Amino acid sequence: MADDLPASFSLHAWVDESIQAARGEQPGVYYLAAAVANPDECGSTREALRGLVRRRHGRLHWRDELPDQQEKIAVAIGAQDLAHVIVVGTPVDPRRQERARRLCMQRLLFELDQLGVVQVWLESRHDSLNRRGVVMVDALRSNGAISKAIRVDFGKPKDDPMLWVPDAVAGIVSLVRRGRRMELRDALGKGVDEIAIDL
Repeated sequence: MADDLPASFSLHAWVDESIQAARGEQPGVYYLAAAVANPDECGSTREALRGLVRRRHGRLHWRDELPDQQEKIAVAIGAQDLAHVIVVGTPVDPRRQERARRLCMQRLLFELDQLGVVQVWLESRHDSLNRRGVVMVDALRSNGAISKAIRVDFGKPKDDPMLWVPDAVAGIVSLVRRGRRMELRDALGKGVDEIAIDL
């Protein structure tokens, strides 16, 4: 219950995306994942993930990792005190990817707001796209789709390993939805909420 939580308790979410292109008759899919946690308790997550970095650029990036490394990443994430929310949108029109992102983001921010998340960290993109994101969030607040309590800012993966988590979760869900690597989904545990939307 909320009354039992320490006064310093809050929830933050770190968000990343992945796009699966259409293949044959399979439609394109947009994945927008969020890792949710108390920011005061994320030190062990950052430490565990930094311990898995093997590449010169100093970070984990799901699509660049070998299968055995992906399994280690999934196990490390599953061992942490995290919840995951992932919005899965289909079909993606390749000419309208920003529309897909906007619709998925609207749903994700709504879900995070309902969970009581007070701070959302989106992976930073180009300045013009970040500005477009700020306008969208302001519009969602204005029309009451999300509350004024939720704040949205931008972070860089090279600066914060917490942004590596949704990158990995989006990659895992994408693989599993294609019938591959079920063991990775099992490694994440039960704290993954998948929400499918039509684009």
